[in-house]
Amino acid sequence: MSTAINKAQIGAIATMCAYANIGKEAKAVMVEGFSGGRCSSSKDLFYDEATAMLTHLATLQPEDPQITKMQGKIFYYAHLMHWTKQNTKGKIVVDGRRIDEWMEQYSYLKKKLNRYTKKELPKLVSQFALVYKKFLNSI
Repeated sequence: MSTAINKAQIGAIATMCAYANIGKEAKAVMVEGFSGGRCSSSKDLFYDEATAMLTHLATLQPEDPQITKMQGKIFYYAHLMHWTKQNTKGKIVVDGRRIDEWMEQYSYLKKKLNRYTKKELPKLVSQFALVYKKFLNSI
Protein backbone atom coordinates (compact mmCIF):
# COMPACT_ATOMS: atom_id res chain seq x y z
CA MET A 1 0.00 0.00 0.00
CA SER A 2 1.37 3.40 -0.96
CA THR A 3 1.68 6.27 1.48
CA ALA A 4 -0.28 9.45 0.75
CA ILE A 5 1.42 12.72 -0.11
CA ASN A 6 1.96 15.07 2.85
CA LYS A 7 1.19 18.79 3.16
CA ALA A 8 4.87 19.75 2.97
CA GLN A 9 5.21 17.97 -0.39
CA ILE A 10 2.04 19.60 -1.74
CA GLY A 11 3.40 23.03 -0.81
CA ALA A 12 6.84 22.26 -2.21
CA ILE A 13 5.40 21.11 -5.53
CA ALA A 14 3.28 24.27 -5.80
CA THR A 15 6.24 26.49 -4.93
CA MET A 16 8.66 24.75 -7.29
CA CYS A 17 6.15 24.80 -10.16
CA ALA A 18 5.59 28.52 -9.60
CA TYR A 19 9.36 29.11 -9.50
CA ALA A 20 9.82 27.18 -12.75
CA ASN A 21 6.87 29.09 -14.26
CA ILE A 22 4.97 25.85 -14.92
CA GLY A 23 1.31 26.59 -15.61
CA LYS A 24 -1.73 24.59 -14.49
CA GLU A 25 -2.02 22.48 -17.65
CA ALA A 26 1.68 21.69 -17.80
CA LYS A 27 1.66 20.83 -14.08
CA ALA A 28 -1.34 18.52 -14.58
CA VAL A 29 0.46 16.78 -17.45
CA MET A 30 3.56 16.41 -15.27
CA VAL A 31 1.51 14.94 -12.40
CA GLU A 32 -0.08 12.48 -14.83
CA GLY A 33 3.38 11.42 -15.93
CA PHE A 34 4.64 10.84 -12.40
CA SER A 35 1.45 8.99 -11.38
CA GLY A 36 1.38 6.80 -14.47
CA GLY A 37 -1.84 8.49 -15.60
CA ARG A 38 -3.64 7.75 -12.33
CA CYS A 39 -4.29 11.41 -11.44
CA SER A 40 -3.72 14.96 -12.63
CA SER A 41 -3.77 16.81 -9.28
CA SER A 42 -0.65 16.87 -7.12
CA LYS A 43 -2.88 16.42 -4.04
CA ASP A 44 -3.68 12.90 -5.27
CA LEU A 45 -0.06 11.78 -5.70
CA PHE A 46 1.43 9.11 -3.49
CA TYR A 47 4.44 10.00 -1.35
CA ASP A 48 6.93 8.22 -3.65
CA GLU A 49 5.45 9.84 -6.76
CA ALA A 50 5.61 13.27 -5.13
CA THR A 51 9.23 12.67 -4.12
CA ALA A 52 10.13 11.74 -7.70
CA MET A 53 8.34 14.83 -9.04
CA LEU A 54 10.11 17.09 -6.53
CA THR A 55 13.46 15.59 -7.52
CA HIS A 56 12.68 16.35 -11.15
CA LEU A 57 11.45 19.88 -10.38
CA ALA A 58 14.69 20.58 -8.52
CA THR A 59 16.61 20.07 -11.77
CA LEU A 60 14.58 22.66 -13.68
CA GLN A 61 15.49 26.25 -14.23
CA PRO A 62 12.74 28.86 -14.31
CA GLU A 63 10.85 28.20 -17.51
CA ASP A 64 11.48 30.39 -20.49
CA PRO A 65 8.34 32.14 -21.81
CA GLN A 66 9.27 30.98 -25.32
CA ILE A 67 9.19 27.33 -24.18
CA THR A 68 5.81 27.87 -22.55
CA LYS A 69 4.50 29.50 -25.73
CA MET A 70 5.70 26.64 -27.97
CA GLN A 71 4.27 23.99 -25.62
CA GLY A 72 1.06 26.03 -25.56
CA LYS A 73 0.81 25.77 -29.35
CA ILE A 74 0.98 22.00 -29.07
CA PHE A 75 -1.74 22.04 -26.39
CA TYR A 76 -3.81 24.30 -28.67
CA TYR A 77 -3.55 21.92 -31.64
CA ALA A 78 -4.28 18.93 -29.38
CA HIS A 79 -7.40 20.67 -28.08
CA LEU A 80 -8.58 21.44 -31.62
CA MET A 81 -8.13 17.75 -32.52
CA HIS A 82 -10.23 16.80 -29.47
CA TRP A 83 -7.32 15.18 -27.64
CA THR A 84 -9.15 16.06 -24.46
CA LYS A 85 -10.66 14.47 -21.39
CA GLN A 86 -12.90 15.51 -18.56
CA ASN A 87 -11.05 16.20 -15.33
CA THR A 88 -12.38 15.40 -11.86
CA LYS A 89 -14.13 18.78 -11.69
CA GLY A 90 -15.96 18.15 -14.97
CA LYS A 91 -13.86 20.57 -17.01
CA ILE A 92 -12.62 19.55 -20.47
CA VAL A 93 -8.80 19.66 -20.52
CA VAL A 94 -6.08 18.51 -22.90
CA ASP A 95 -5.18 14.84 -22.42
CA GLY A 96 -1.50 15.04 -21.48
CA ARG A 97 -1.07 11.29 -21.46
CA ARG A 98 -2.30 11.07 -25.06
CA ILE A 99 0.11 13.85 -26.10
CA ASP A 100 3.05 12.12 -24.39
CA GLU A 101 2.12 8.74 -25.90
CA TRP A 102 2.05 10.34 -29.34
CA MET A 103 5.33 12.13 -28.65
CA GLU A 104 7.10 8.93 -27.58
CA GLN A 105 5.86 7.05 -30.62
CA TYR A 106 5.84 9.59 -33.46
CA SER A 107 7.67 12.81 -32.59
CA TYR A 108 11.01 13.35 -34.23
CA LEU A 109 13.05 12.68 -31.07
CA LYS A 110 10.56 10.18 -29.57
CA LYS A 111 10.43 11.67 -26.08
CA LYS A 112 7.78 13.28 -23.86
CA LEU A 113 6.87 16.92 -24.47
CA ASN A 114 8.46 18.22 -21.26
CA ARG A 115 11.78 16.61 -22.24
CA TYR A 116 12.17 18.77 -25.38
CA THR A 117 14.59 21.67 -25.05
CA LYS A 118 14.06 25.22 -26.26
CA LYS A 119 16.26 24.48 -29.26
CA GLU A 120 14.31 21.29 -30.17
CA LEU A 121 10.79 22.67 -29.72
CA PRO A 122 10.43 24.72 -32.95
CA LYS A 123 10.86 21.60 -35.07
CA LEU A 124 8.43 19.70 -32.84
CA VAL A 125 5.80 22.47 -33.12
CA SER A 126 6.17 22.37 -36.91
CA GLN A 127 5.77 18.59 -36.89
CA PHE A 128 2.67 18.81 -34.68
CA ALA A 129 1.21 21.55 -36.92
CA LEU A 130 1.46 19.07 -39.82
CA VAL A 131 -0.41 16.49 -37.72
CA TYR A 132 -3.13 19.08 -37.18
CA LYS A 133 -3.28 19.87 -40.92
CA LYS A 134 -3.66 16.15 -41.68
CA PHE A 135 -6.44 16.03 -39.10
CA LEU A 136 -8.23 18.90 -40.84
CA ASN A 137 -7.84 17.25 -44.25
CA SER A 138 -9.34 14.03 -42.92
CA ILE A 139 -12.63 15.69 -41.95
